[in-house]
Amino acid sequence: MIQFLEGSDTQYDDLERRSRNACVVFRDQEMPPGANPDKARIGFEVAPDTGAALLLVDHGVVYSGSSVAIREWLSAGEKHFSSFAALRAWIRDCLGPCYHAAPGRPTSDSLPALTLADTTSTPSPGSLTDVDAVREKLEDPHGPIYVDETALFRELSRRVLGQDEALRTMSGAVCRHLARRSPRRPTTVFAVGPTGVGKTRTAESVPPALRAVAPKSAEYGYLRLDMAEYQERHRVSQLIGSPQGYVGYGDGAQLVDRLRDNPKTIVLFDEIEKAHPDVLRCLMNAMDAGRLSTAAGTTAGREIDCRFALFFFTSNLDSKGTLDDLEQRSGFDQPVIVDEVCRRRLRAAGVPPEITGRIGSFLVYRPLTHETRAEILTLAIARVGKEYGVQVANIEPEVVAAILNQSPSDGFGARPDEYIADAFLGAAFAESARRNGSEPVRVVAGPPMRCEPANS
Repeated sequence: MIQFLEGSDTQYDDLERRSRNACVVFRDQEMPPGANPDKARIGFEVAPDTGAALLLVDHGVVYSGSSVAIREWLSAGEKHFSSFAALRAWIRDCLGPCYHAAPGRPTSDSLPALTLADTTSTPSPGSLTDVDAVREKLEDPHGPIYVDETALFRELSRRVLGQDEALRTMSGAVCRHLARRSPRRPTTVFAVGPTGVGKTRTAESVPPALRAVAPKSAEYGYLRLDMAEYQERHRVSQLIGSPQGYVGYGDGAQLVDRLRDNPKTIVLFDEIEKAHPDVLRCLMNAMDAGRLSTAAGTTAGREIDCRFALFFFTSNLDSKGTLDDLEQRSGFDQPVIVDEVCRRRLRAAGVPPEITGRIGSFLVYRPLTHETRAEILTLAIARVGKEYGVQVANIEPEVVAAILNQSPSDGFGARPDEYIADAFLGAAFAESARRNGSEPVRVVAGPPMRCEPANS
């Protein structure tokens, strides 16, 4: 805390600006004399509407000093002020004397005076460089990122096969969101379609695809939330935290913690129809206004900025009816028809209108064709081989065809492919690894299916 006792007006003005709409946390701050432990985290918050300020401190700090005000602050873990100026005055008038009076600490009278010689011996930044030119060249971490939509689509289509229409829509939504200088809310997309056709994989693929085509977007993270785990009302606390006085207070929350650490996150809400309605309701303000109100232990609460996030919802609800409707109307490549059909079908299937009304784009995933299944299975065979330490250099077409002809496909999409590949070829990969080590192999149909050195 000592650094705040000697902070300048400019530093405090900057701290007040950063504390609006967010909690600014400082680690390993030295506590007032008499506190145990002697270092803890402190946080500053300013309510954007009223200007009321909040000074937070880690719970569990014990104080044996004489100041009642400091004891109350450390015991409660927070102290409220009518304004940021009042908070600053309390730090100066209440905390300051405790630090200066501590044995071994210099008082204001003993601090060395700053002489004219001291001032002139240190050059100013402006005398060494053009500060304004430096400021112009600094990249704004929250500034727009311009991504080539075609390049992003190509990168996504390398990772997700057979869903070009959905990927084009996704690429456009992502590129538009990144190009916004001041987004008002997160981008929200809703993926509908049968299971195992690439919905979840699309969300997983966006961060690495962005890193490949736009290095500046490398900071985008990824969080998957399986809504099957949020079917009970009390599970809301797993997302936004438990209020003070309730079980789990202070334990953290998946969504809040991730967005606080990195507001630029792709958040996948997988199979959203399985979530309890209260879980969906807690997301509405985030989808509408770009703020997520958390269950913090304060009267003002806390708000997490999620304007730079991307919310990706998936659902298998009434996928056949949706696809049939679009097929009859030849509407797969017509955004207006896709939007109307998806909203109507999802509302009829039970998804609350408060959620469907806040979706920005819909992605429609079709069942996989035989050709796409063959491509996906081919890649799955190579991945399974890698798990055994085998480098697959070539696969005979008869191998892929034989596995597809003997494997169930209806209703499961490509999800079982790696299990199927392992069932058919796991023993051959293990034997090849034992005999040939890491030597590249070609997979032959046999019978039996086996691995042979690729250069034989």
